[in-house]
Amino acid sequence: MWKDEHGIDTIPLKLVVYLVLVGIIIALTAIGLKNAGPPMDGALMERQLGGVKSGIELMQSGYARDLSDPYAATGNIRSFDLVLPERLEYLSFGVDPDPDNNGILTDTPPGLVTDNGDVIYYKLRGDGKRLIKLQDSIHIREGELVEGRWLSRSVDGLGQAVVLTGGSQSVTFELVYDRGTTYTLSHLRDNLNAYINPNSTGGLSHGLLVSVNPDSFPADDVTDGRVTVQLVDSQGRWVHEMGRTVNLTSSRGNLSIAQLVTNAQGSGSVMLTSGELGLGVVTAQSPGLHNGTGEVAFTPPPLVIKFNEWINSSTNTDPDAELVAQFQIEHNTPYSVTLTGWATEAHWPLMPEEWAIGSIEIDGVVLDKIEVTSGSRIDVAFGDVLLDAGHHTLRVTMINDFNYPIFGDRNLYVEQVEFS
Repeated sequence: MWKDEHGIDTIPLKLVVYLVLVGIIIALTAIGLKNAGPPMDGALMERQLGGVKSGIELMQSGYARDLSDPYAATGNIRSFDLVLPERLEYLSFGVDPDPDNNGILTDTPPGLVTDNGDVIYYKLRGDGKRLIKLQDSIHIREGELVEGRWLSRSVDGLGQAVVLTGGSQSVTFELVYDRGTTYTLSHLRDNLNAYINPNSTGGLSHGLLVSVNPDSFPADDVTDGRVTVQLVDSQGRWVHEMGRTVNLTSSRGNLSIAQLVTNAQGSGSVMLTSGELGLGVVTAQSPGLHNGTGEVAFTPPPLVIKFNEWINSSTNTDPDAELVAQFQIEHNTPYSVTLTGWATEAHWPLMPEEWAIGSIEIDGVVLDKIEVTSGSRIDVAFGDVLLDAGHHTLRVTMINDFNYPIFGDRNLYVEQVEFS
């Protein structure tokens, strides 16, 4: 038999070449996957922290909880769910936890100038630290839970930053107010002490920043708002200068004092009340500085009409069938109307239960008819109305009276009607 054996000697050589090529491909793939980690981790952190930066800056215009008031409502709040890569050495809100760059997060020497709460730092293993700058007016502080309330944590009188060192987690920030300064307070306490330098400052005092919190409240000569004045430099950054005298005036309302002296943070506050409706402008002046102004809206105080009576009938001729009150307002004002009270129920067998239905009329016009579905005190919103200045008549009735033994007696108790 004839055989061609010329290619036999070339088979091992070809196999070796193929194996080498496959090995090179595998090695290049492994190197590529290894090098893909760092930029992917950096992109992940930048994307997440870009959203955090936007969220923290947006929340600054909201309501701030006064830390001195144990009954104050929760301030403007934001929560962020963060996916933290394994290469993350630290993520810090408020300060650089390693300002001397020695890799130790717990040895910042006292007196070293640090940041003032308006920064986010993070560091990935093998990379340099990264800085994300926030608005100068932002002051992040670490919080601690004390008797059910989040308060600002301090160590040796120094405010602390929030430092995360590993593991994906959620961090929540709340806007709070403390002795003239608004802070962005974490609902999270870490195990590190990364202090924020109380002497961090901008340039020289250049002007005055004025804010009123809340920026709208009733003109009842009782409810008050806090006017805060902060020294700022030419770039709008806060300046910590103690002892500067600031004179205050307001186009409407009454200030608790007309002159304040700034504290160590370069700020101070007074209280403001008003019995006059409209927009008020508070002006702060200090020799050598640009004036500052802040606005506040003085709104109509709530109008409460007390009845504390039952409506037991829907018959027009029955004196117990309606409650009537006369009232007067001094300005054209939009109001939300709320009835406070409760009701009794009655029903036919095999039919759904039905409560008393209340009707509110203002100047002969029905605002709404709503079922009061509670046997205990309840607030029932009846809608909004725009009232002109002058005299008005309020009429409250029940439109579905029912009174039969066994089946029940349908009645309506009206404690009050509030215009707010």
